[in-house]
Amino acid sequence: MGIESLLASVVMLIQSASVGEAFTAKNIYQGAVIVDRVITKTEQGTWGASAHEEGYQIVKDAIRKAGQR
Repeated sequence: MGIESLLASVVMLIQSASVGEAFTAKNIYQGAVIVDRVITKTEQGTWGASAHEEGYQIVKDAIRKAGQR
């Protein structure tokens, strides 16, 4: 995990404290992991492929929900 991830996690913690959520080690770790993934995707330039895949998943989920009714 890079310094950018650590700093972003601290910012996320401050924001969650203002909302009233409790500080737990699990929340801190999950925030750090998410920020690290965002930084990695940005450095690799894979946001387009991820957005495309996520779009397909949303459509599949919508079709599945419509079929269950």
